[in-house]
Amino acid sequence: MALKAPIHQFTETQSIQIASRDFFYISNILSVSRLITVPFIFYFIYREQWIHAIVCGAIAVITDLLDGFCARRLEQHTELGYILDPVADKLALFAAASALVLLKSSFPVWAFLVIVTRDVSILIGNGILAYKAKMITRSNLWGKCTSFFLSIAIMLYLLRPITPLLPENIEFYGLCLALVFVVISTVSYARHMFRMLKAHSQR
Repeated sequence: MALKAPIHQFTETQSIQIASRDFFYISNILSVSRLITVPFIFYFIYREQWIHAIVCGAIAVITDLLDGFCARRLEQHTELGYILDPVADKLALFAAASALVLLKSSFPVWAFLVIVTRDVSILIGNGILAYKAKMITRSNLWGKCTSFFLSIAIMLYLLRPITPLLPENIEFYGLCLALVFVVISTVSYARHMFRMLKAHSQR
């Protein structure tokens, strides 16, 4: 979820506090709505109901864009939002990619494994950072670009069965571009987390 500080910078919070009112902020409601789409995304892709899957995917992408906008405009920056936003992104992408793999589509299994490895590593790293340093690392530019380009690539895979006029292999090229951001964002997060843990241990 976007911050007032430049998006390319990492920022943390020193205390993890979630108030009941946070659940009623528009930005967090949008993140929750994205979470709700997760099982539907998986189901519609696995059942090859492409139109329904595309609609659910579009809702996920739009709510991802809107929750950051609302958080900035309405000043609704909360610890709950910093947790919900990236979790909703990762689960929605995982649901779509795993369904495509189980369906034995042209979505590469190796690409799915790269995405899962990256997401699990970041979640574990954030868990360690939260436990040891009481910090939450928020999404930076590389992380948001990764989610955006992965979403576009997956949407192209969903469009292929119903739009045969798409340029040949465009979905694969889109996925390769997204994977470049996957690697960059993984390195970016890892370097930052290690730096924060080192700084905390030296206090």
